[in-house]
Amino acid sequence: MSDSQQRRRPHSRPESDHGSSSSRRRSTRPHPNARRGRKRRRRGTGKKISKILIVLVVLVGFAVAGAGLGTVFGILQSTDMLNTSDVMPQSYTSIVYDDAGTEVDKLHGNENREYVNLDEIPLHMQHAVVAIEDERFYEHGGIDMRGIFRALVENIKTMSFRQGASTITQQLIKTEVLTNEKSIVRKVKEQFLALNLEDTLEKQLGSKEAAKDYILELYLNTIALSHGLNGVEAASQYYFGKHVSDLTLAESACIASITNNPSLYAPDSQPENNKKRQTLVLDKMLELGYITQEEHDEALAEDVYANLVCTNQEESTGVANHNYFVEAMIDQLAEDLQEELGYTSAQAYKMIYNNGLEIHTTMNTEMQAILDETFTDDSMFPPSDGTLDVTYLISVADTSKPVSGPDDTSNQSHYERKTTVTSEDEVDAFVESVKDELLDDTHQLVLDKVTVSKSLQSAMVIMDQSNGQVKALVGGRGQKPGDSVFNRATQGLRQQGSAMKILASYAPAIDTGLLMPGSIIVDEPVTYGSWSPRNWQGRFFGPLTVREGIRDSMNVLAVKAFMMVGAETSFEYMKSMGLEHLVDEDKAATTALGGLTQGVSVMEMTGAYACIANGGTYYEPTYYTVVYDHDGNVLLDNREKEGTRVLKETTAYLLTDMMEDVITSGTGTAAQISGMTVAGKTGTTSDNVDLTFYGYTPYYTAGIWMGYDTSKEMTNVSGSAHLKIWKHVMSQIHANLPNKEFTRPDGIVTLSVCAASGAQPSSLCSQDYYGYSARSDLAAADFQRDDSVCTLHKSYTVCSETGKLAGPNCPNPISVVVAVKDGQILGKPSEVPEGKLDIDVSQECTSDHIVEPTTPEETTPGTDNEGTTTDPSTGTGDNNSTETTTPTNPVDDPNFGIQ
Repeated sequence: MSDSQQRRRPHSRPESDHGSSSSRRRSTRPHPNARRGRKRRRRGTGKKISKILIVLVVLVGFAVAGAGLGTVFGILQSTDMLNTSDVMPQSYTSIVYDDAGTEVDKLHGNENREYVNLDEIPLHMQHAVVAIEDERFYEHGGIDMRGIFRALVENIKTMSFRQGASTITQQLIKTEVLTNEKSIVRKVKEQFLALNLEDTLEKQLGSKEAAKDYILELYLNTIALSHGLNGVEAASQYYFGKHVSDLTLAESACIASITNNPSLYAPDSQPENNKKRQTLVLDKMLELGYITQEEHDEALAEDVYANLVCTNQEESTGVANHNYFVEAMIDQLAEDLQEELGYTSAQAYKMIYNNGLEIHTTMNTEMQAILDETFTDDSMFPPSDGTLDVTYLISVADTSKPVSGPDDTSNQSHYERKTTVTSEDEVDAFVESVKDELLDDTHQLVLDKVTVSKSLQSAMVIMDQSNGQVKALVGGRGQKPGDSVFNRATQGLRQQGSAMKILASYAPAIDTGLLMPGSIIVDEPVTYGSWSPRNWQGRFFGPLTVREGIRDSMNVLAVKAFMMVGAETSFEYMKSMGLEHLVDEDKAATTALGGLTQGVSVMEMTGAYACIANGGTYYEPTYYTVVYDHDGNVLLDNREKEGTRVLKETTAYLLTDMMEDVITSGTGTAAQISGMTVAGKTGTTSDNVDLTFYGYTPYYTAGIWMGYDTSKEMTNVSGSAHLKIWKHVMSQIHANLPNKEFTRPDGIVTLSVCAASGAQPSSLCSQDYYGYSARSDLAAADFQRDDSVCTLHKSYTVCSETGKLAGPNCPNPISVVVAVKDGQILGKPSEVPEGKLDIDVSQECTSDHIVEPTTPEETTPGTDNEGTTTDPSTGTGDNNSTETTTPTNPVDDPNFGIQ
């Protein structure tokens, strides 16, 4: 266990969880009840008679001042006895750790408290508090008789109840058990319970000294020290930026001075008042012999106010206390507390912020720093268009509907409104218009939040695909404007463009054995209902392989693959890969091109691609590994979380192999990382509204989105702008990692197919005049391909001059092999290469073919100098050319042509 963990914990964790730290606490100390409830034993009649008599004597003055003797007896008779756990602090600061066990954040609600053991609190801090709060603390048994009589005299003089002579033990009970109300009833209970507590602890711990030490430790972790700080450790870190164990005498006296009246003596807001009381504290310590004159004078001379840091950011407007990762982690943790442990939402968040949890997250601090630095660097982003994107979140309560209690929010409705404006005045006007729409006499405002974005926005997620752990994320560009702001990485539901093709079409098609990388799909005009998908290139290319369709992001091929699979099957696959925001309306062909009803998040998409990168096993994205409660017990544990097999290993590998082509020669070349293998898929929506990319290496998967908060076109933004950011981030993360290939599983084979028909090649396929011949590609060994042999390739005799079917007058006809379907030659380039004929088997040549006479000295056409006949139409043997007709373009718009 780290020092910071031990420092804040009153009890050691069991050895089975995190090692023993029993040396950090006294072995005689009672272990508080983990529930720390308020249940107390009823005092039986006549029990503790001696204590009652003492209290009666002590309180007789108070009885005369305001209550009869019988009233005092009644109060005592109704007072429950204490369990020692009742005086334990009820609110602690939760500590957040990164994946290396380093403390990175703190969470607290109204009380910022970090528990420390007494042996970690310097003696001068202990003595400073005792000197100013209860100078006879080590002598009395829970109540201070001299102090009580002094207070009694003062109260009689003033005819009030202003002086109470509370000891440290009484103040502890008042804070943790009773209330701050100034009344005789509360004071009688407080004093009686103080006697009872010290007596009980002395018996349990074996000595009065041990009992006093324990009470002082609890008190020093309980006292309010302004700014919502509770306990000397939280105050020390806030005011001086150090642990309490490192405080000087002067700093300890400064903090001890706050206790009497925190708002009056806070050193940052009331330094003059604090200095006066600090002097009083040091004088009292000198009087009681806790310090020497020299120590006293040195402490008075020390300017502690020049050393104040006051680093708690909560009081700074517009500054975030927690990064996007921590807030996403909090939301997931709250959800898990509700689903796994049965908490309500309110209980879950109270547990997180007030119960001193130890939260071990999956965040990698170095990766997070790279993301944060990149996304606050304006030079990494294209310029904005000068408009303001406004997001207004508002919660409204319908007061006409009854609720069961303060935690019942069933009468509340939550709305999100967005718009684009050109000035701050228009922002205010928009907010007022929404309020006018939603609020009236019975619909009252509960909470609202306005977020104004002046920039082109972006979000990015990095995951470890081997276990689903989120290593870093950023939910927006620029400095995070505050806490609980919109997280575009987890909450933003956007259209994903061509990045959906892999998940909706090709993954299920390959996994179900319908297609393989070398399978042929004809790129041609098709219509589904009233929708006719078109390619972003603006034309069709005929038979193409699945590999080519992925590499160049061909729309028609993806839609055809989706229709082969079926909408229902595709939907089930996508849901299994974590796309939880899909709805039934997404069971449509447009989904293959990213046309979704409400969109999905960057986190969902990154998790889905991580499934492919992980060999087909899906892990739900997780932000924490294990969470301990304040007593060191395991509360939630993700360390042994198992994944779910969604795709075959062979399917995942084949998809990865094809997506490597996207990076090396397709639409994602701008995402290449020097010296590292990368696979991925680009995505762009219609009118350049959303840019996405999801890519992975053998180590990590990362997804990025770029666009405006309102769905508007990105003008003057390159289609590869987001890829450059992705590359910049991932290049740094992989800088010191050795390159390696993706693991090839068993069951991968190489198959040959005819490029034109997709069937097994015939003897003619390899002779295709335009090189559209047999091709080899990877496939799963269990792929049940069509056993038929290609029948499209045939040999035709054509005119060596016109390329048409040879007529009776053609002097030098030649034989060519081409694949013909429906009268069209498959694989024929739109522009015939030099040295090739424009073959046309639909017509016969009717040319007269005039032959020019030759002289004996000239070489006869059709022969070489040695008299050997040649074929001028075939060139120099390039009839096996593999020229591709599929263009490559960095712009990738899958929704081109969608109406």
